[in-house]
Amino acid sequence: MASVSPILVDRLLAISRALAGHIDPGAAFRATAAEIGSLLPHDHIDVAVLLHDGASHACYEAGFHTSWSALGRDPLPAERSPVRMVLKGEVPYLIAGDALSDGRFHFDGALDEPIFAAELRSRIIVPMRARGEIVGTLNISRHAADCYGIEDVGTAQQCADFIAPYIFALIQAEEARRAMLAESEARNREELLRVGASQLTEGMERERRRIGMDLHDQTLADLARVVRQVSALRSQGVARAAQLADLEREVVGCLAELRHIVDDMRPGVLELFGLREAVEAHLNRSVSRANPPIAVHIADRSDGAADTLPDTMRTAVYRIVQEAINNAARHAMASRIDVRIERDAEELRIAVTDDGCGCGPVGPETFGGIGHMRTRAALIGARLHIGRAGRKGGTKVEVGLKLGRPAGGG
Repeated sequence: MASVSPILVDRLLAISRALAGHIDPGAAFRATAAEIGSLLPHDHIDVAVLLHDGASHACYEAGFHTSWSALGRDPLPAERSPVRMVLKGEVPYLIAGDALSDGRFHFDGALDEPIFAAELRSRIIVPMRARGEIVGTLNISRHAADCYGIEDVGTAQQCADFIAPYIFALIQAEEARRAMLAESEARNREELLRVGASQLTEGMERERRRIGMDLHDQTLADLARVVRQVSALRSQGVARAAQLADLEREVVGCLAELRHIVDDMRPGVLELFGLREAVEAHLNRSVSRANPPIAVHIADRSDGAADTLPDTMRTAVYRIVQEAINNAARHAMASRIDVRIERDAEELRIAVTDDGCGCGPVGPETFGGIGHMRTRAALIGARLHIGRAGRKGGTKVEVGLKLGRPAGGG
């Protein structure tokens, strides 16, 4: 660091005291803004920080905030930064008398909107270095034009050299913390998927046993009765119309029961007519024997977006909605069930809402049908929310799925 005046030394020590104790890089930088302002009066000050080996950058602002602050949450390519010439080391600094008309800050794709919105005319941009490399820039601006001279560049560089190692260390610590959290979340998701897949397998096995019992107790028993009736008619040598009508009803009942079982196993309406028709068919079938009756309504504003999904994903979404409808019809004591299918530019959303008694807290360890819903959603990368339908109670189940993603399991 070059020789500095006693006044500057005093201000740099004040900056050091302001930095002390902060563990958040944004908070640490904001704490220094007033001290830097005593050396270089400004209307706006920020730091642009390189991330991910210089591929992207974040921004931390002090005082009033602009849209640059969003870069702290969602970093964007450093190539789009208005100060990229300093970030890349192409120039040692930038000083502008009127940045609104200075072409160095404006190019195709530049994130330069705040320069115009906040009228940041006078600007000084100096590099921040750590371990001998440029890790960001200190950016100081005023609304008025032609406020800074070349001597101010040296003062700004002294401030940048002083705060850069501390800010850089905090950002590295923050990046490490985020990486550890991401790794931990990934492990937790993997474990939840493992447990969920195991529960789903157990549930499928129980469902196979249930289907086997249904076939044995209902359909096979009905067919055996039909065989006995046919045998009796053959021994009589003649059949009356009433007997044939009884026999016909038995056969129709067997066919209906088999069709219901097959529909549960393989959603044919879904394959033939699409998600909307399949959901409506299941909705009507679920409430057909309800007493007291349950009113139903379905609204589709998705333009058939679900039917552009891979089959495995569409089937998984259907099964989630099917389970939500079953729960509303069987357990909620509802008088109305509404299904809404809609989409926006990025996501397909399906919500099943009832006005019933509501459900209790739904934790990640929940078993049974809700557990299967969670597992199916996780396997296809869908968002699942289960909660109150409104202030008056009821339950709302919403599944959301990003459109345009590659096929996944279901």
